[in-house]
Amino acid sequence: MVKAVVLAGGFGTRLRPLTNIIPKPLVPIAGIPLLQRIINTLPSSIDEVIVAAGYRGHDIEKYFSENVQNAPVVVVTEHKPLGTAGALWNLRNSMDSTFLVLNGDVVNSLSLSDMVAFHRSRNAVATISLWEVDDPTAFGVVRLSDGSAIAEFREKPSREEAFSNLINAGTYVMEPGIFEHMNHEHFSLEREVFPRLTDGQLHGFGFEGYWIDCGSREMFLNAQQLLINKEGLGIVKSAKMDGCSLNRPVAVEKGARLKGVRLGPNAYVETGAVIEEGSVIENSAVLSNASIGRNCRITGSIVCPGTKLEDSTVSDNQIIGEPSL
Repeated sequence: MVKAVVLAGGFGTRLRPLTNIIPKPLVPIAGIPLLQRIINTLPSSIDEVIVAAGYRGHDIEKYFSENVQNAPVVVVTEHKPLGTAGALWNLRNSMDSTFLVLNGDVVNSLSLSDMVAFHRSRNAVATISLWEVDDPTAFGVVRLSDGSAIAEFREKPSREEAFSNLINAGTYVMEPGIFEHMNHEHFSLEREVFPRLTDGQLHGFGFEGYWIDCGSREMFLNAQQLLINKEGLGIVKSAKMDGCSLNRPVAVEKGARLKGVRLGPNAYVETGAVIEEGSVIENSAVLSNASIGRNCRITGSIVCPGTKLEDSTVSDNQIIGEPSL
């Protein structure tokens, strides 16, 4: 049996007020909850998915009770934050063979099947995905020895301490032997476990394509634009569009009603949203059942579900409204 663990226990503070009611793993990006997007990438060899939930775990349980998956999904809710290592330690008795671990806030082009094959070819205790960035200071930074073995791992170094631009991209393949390097006092894979495995037991798997951490408004909107283009999204036939000007990429879902709106680029309008005449929506997401009045200008923003904006509202680079689902 091959299992996958999705770490989904965070509070989503950078996406408030949206995450005051919707847990970050269920925030929809281009119409699909982030957690569902992650599960959709899992290879067919996965027999069970374990979601390590925390904040609003009951909402995540409810989602999976209503949405059937290809593999069974078990939601394990933490009653207090356990950290990345603590969440795995809590599941140690269920892991008896190679397993996957995925952070629950990333959209990427990583081939998990290729990564598992690579991991097994290296006889590693753990393999972590690697991505190259311009500024590595907000991430875990790795230094490779000859080949793929990781010789050094440092979490969130200063600019002076950063010894490479290769970062931990948040997806891991692990063996049960990882638990020999953990105990109930370890809370962080990145700070306490990975640095102990830099003696040849920890390997890195780089990949190409795209990688976006969706935990902030800016990155959410970056991921939205990428997905609208990648998935060929557009205007569904049942959306009501009257006299609108489009600057693609844009996507509008069923039941949405727009009149005399200038839409795009990078605009996503969810089911049931209403946007009135003269409004401009650029680089933004208007979520389900939101209502935007006349002559509004919404730029670089996320309009929460059910939010009602008065005529002539201007929003620039913010998350608007207290969501009501």
